[in-house]
Amino acid sequence: MGDVEIPDGDMLAGIFMGQRELMAKYHDIERKRGALTVDGEDFGELDHRLVQWRLKDLAYRTVEEIAEATNCLKNKPWKVSEVTTDRIHFYEELADAFHFFIELCITAGMDAEDLAKIYHRKHAVNQFRQRSNY
Repeated sequence: MGDVEIPDGDMLAGIFMGQRELMAKYHDIERKRGALTVDGEDFGELDHRLVQWRLKDLAYRTVEEIAEATNCLKNKPWKVSEVTTDRIHFYEELADAFHFFIELCITAGMDAEDLAKIYHRKHAVNQFRQRSNY
């Protein structure tokens, strides 16, 4: 995938920190173009209509990037020949989706620790369901 420097320490916390840095720069650009953004003091205000609008927009952007990733998958069950997948492009689109997802989490008021805790709590529920044939 190429040489990329990955910061030491908590990877998820580093991702959240990096996304906050990107948000600070991109929000100015988006505002100048007339897009709605949410200021940091409003992160987590889930009842605020503008925060809800931004969360919906970020969710849409996340789904759009996932759809772009799936467009890289060209092999169809009905086709005889197989096409080699552009793996790098596929991964880049997934990374784009992840960027928007992390921004969605931040705008919703979550940090890396919140996401990890909620993930592991849900994971435990899913494991229980598997064990109990739910």
